[in-house]
Amino acid sequence: MIKKATSVLKYTFSLGLALALLYLAFRNVDFSEFIEKSRQVNYTWVIVSILLSLVAYYARAYRWNILLKPLGYPNLNVHKTNLAVLVGYLANLAFPRLGEVTRCGMMKRSDDVPVSTSLGTVITERIIDLFTLIALILLALVLEYDRLIEFLTNIFSGLQDVEGLMWKAGMLIVIGGAAVLILGYVLYVKNDKIRSFIKDLIRGILSLKDVKNRWGFVLSTIVLWVTYYFMSYIIVFSIPETAHLSWVAGIMLLVTGGIALAVPVQGGIGTYHAFISAMLVLYSVEKTTGVFLATLLHTSQIVAIAIFGGIALLASVFIKKNNEPDRTEDRPQK
Repeated sequence: MIKKATSVLKYTFSLGLALALLYLAFRNVDFSEFIEKSRQVNYTWVIVSILLSLVAYYARAYRWNILLKPLGYPNLNVHKTNLAVLVGYLANLAFPRLGEVTRCGMMKRSDDVPVSTSLGTVITERIIDLFTLIALILLALVLEYDRLIEFLTNIFSGLQDVEGLMWKAGMLIVIGGAAVLILGYVLYVKNDKIRSFIKDLIRGILSLKDVKNRWGFVLSTIVLWVTYYFMSYIIVFSIPETAHLSWVAGIMLLVTGGIALAVPVQGGIGTYHAFISAMLVLYSVEKTTGVFLATLLHTSQIVAIAIFGGIALLASVFIKKNNEPDRTEDRPQK
């Protein structure tokens, strides 16, 4: 009962935050102009962006296989792994971060990879992506220092007593984290299954140190983020008012979108629209146009996930579970 109540509260909070930010993004928007702009869009660029997303999905699946290989799963099929990734993205539209667990469950079903092990590698993936985003933010600081600082100032200027709010949030995180650690330790000592799960989770997190195909891991990460860049940047050419934006503005789009999607709301709804439109104002893009482009960018990504994720979900129904996975020396013995 407590677990269900907590899930409902988390969902309600994230949905409320999404709606609040969506309201802030769309207030004072001229909807008649908004509709008129939709008729002027060159949808060829949008379609190309959606098709490019397939490259990003496969790059992520390929990189995930590289992390799982040293853990005793050397013969994973990138196409099946990609199905798991796509279904995970689809699940994220329903609830923030649900996709990580969902795709791990898919890998358990198709290739008998323990959820605890694959979840550890997903955490490693997220850490790598976080450092990549930080590197891109630093690059944006070098290229567009004034604009990036102004954007961050504008985003947080509406908050009252930011320092006090951050202090309270920090204390809550520390207290909550300590409680989770204490509870986790008690369960770890008392329960063999919990102990086994945590060991597999840590083993998955540390999988990066055992990766043999390091160049493949690095190149797939580069391909992933370069594809993300072009997916967002080429859409600026779909409407005349933003077609003049330079490649540097494309980096700002990528960075701003990455920050927006890091906020735990369903599919980045609200945060993406508010952040992207606020950033575009710094390039003298009128607010209605900025919100429209943000909506076009976000909707194209949602459409890609809905189409490809839906197909992957259907395809996964016909995939037989691998009941006889290859055994290797690296496979943990249960």
